[in-house]
Amino acid sequence: MARYKVLKSVAHSIGHSFASTLNYDTDDYVMGHLLRRAREVREPTLFVDLLTGAAGPAALMTAPLQRAVARYVAWLPDLVGRHFSDMIYVSGARMTVQFDLAVERPNRYAPACLESPFIIRVEIEDDRGKLWVAEQKDWWFPEPPQPLRIPLRRRTLLGRVREWIHRLRFGTPLQRSQSAAA
Repeated sequence: MARYKVLKSVAHSIGHSFASTLNYDTDDYVMGHLLRRAREVREPTLFVDLLTGAAGPAALMTAPLQRAVARYVAWLPDLVGRHFSDMIYVSGARMTVQFDLAVERPNRYAPACLESPFIIRVEIEDDRGKLWVAEQKDWWFPEPPQPLRIPLRRRTLLGRVREWIHRLRFGTPLQRSQSAAA
């Protein structure tokens, strides 16, 4: 028996997974790579055919993006099968990631990083011509090349507990390293 309704869940899973913090490649999240490149070339929209792997525009297709697209193309049949459906019912599958590059704001957890809003739209067309669509809207920012220096209190409760445990075990004060003191 054909299972069509689950194709909306498949579309939802693909969109949320693509914008997930689990979608990481090299030194940043794939969405961070995409946003950084989109800002460089001023091209806000990525189009991906999830059946063939065709993606563009070519200016956005950096190595991490190419690897991510290949992973999602390979994952689609498995995901459809895990939803107890079959790829014979899927005649098309597309994903669009669009950033609004005109809008930037400081991220509330990392104010030095500017985030932009995005929309991910995944469309799966079944063999009857019906479209199953899932959209996700959120904000993203590229990771900085070096880790951000977040000031920490010199003597946190955890630090005091570590010193106390060290004194109990060894009878001497804990020697702070230069990196821990900074």
